[in-house]
Amino acid sequence: MSQSLHTDTIEQQSLLAKFCRDGVEPSLEGVTDGRLHNYRRLVFGVVREALSSTYPLTVNLLTNKEWSVLIQEFFENHNCQDPQVWKMPLELIEFTEKHQSSLTKKYPLLIELLNFEWKEVEYYMMPDEKFPEERTSDFFSDLWVFNPESEILTLSYPLHLKNARFISISDEGQYFCLIFRQPKTFKVKFLNLSPFFAWLIATMQTEPISVDELSPVIKKEFGITDVQQFKQNIEPFYKKLCLDGMILSS
Repeated sequence: MSQSLHTDTIEQQSLLAKFCRDGVEPSLEGVTDGRLHNYRRLVFGVVREALSSTYPLTVNLLTNKEWSVLIQEFFENHNCQDPQVWKMPLELIEFTEKHQSSLTKKYPLLIELLNFEWKEVEYYMMPDEKFPEERTSDFFSDLWVFNPESEILTLSYPLHLKNARFISISDEGQYFCLIFRQPKTFKVKFLNLSPFFAWLIATMQTEPISVDELSPVIKKEFGITDVQQFKQNIEPFYKKLCLDGMILSS
């Protein structure tokens, strides 16, 4: 009896899921004709809201029709793999890459933009990392103690600097952006990095080394000869990272 009930339940759920995708109303026992369409609208509304709130920059880039068609096709044709609603938008990226060649051809930055926007959600929702107990006192001679909830993004388009609608193929290049979650507010921050500061942070995150110890390499690789001027250029950047919670200072 219980096994039969279990099988019947699965069958009913499968028919309901199929209906949500294709809109062809099945005959379900105990359901009034025509009422299921209200349920389909509600489910689609949840999907649309989840996608739109995750990708506001993409919504702004595409036309209303393009965005509506994209989410409708995703809703009808994609078999979501994760039961958590907040993770569902991640699957839109792969779907778009595989099945929306006309969109990605029209908007070469589209996939990178979707990934860029997803990063903010990913960092906001990520499990708390264990923060080191050490703190940085002197920006030049001490090791910089970094926020472990951080990452340097390498981008082909200046998505963190310009409205995506005004980015053209002529903007294509190499850009660096630091993303991190502030330890006190849990807000996700983006910070533009010059190639030098991207290299500096990446190097100091990879191995325990101070700016002072890196000075000979910096002088050689970047042609810097005035150490005093060099220190004056780095200090404001260091202070901003401390203020924003990217560097843990005493």
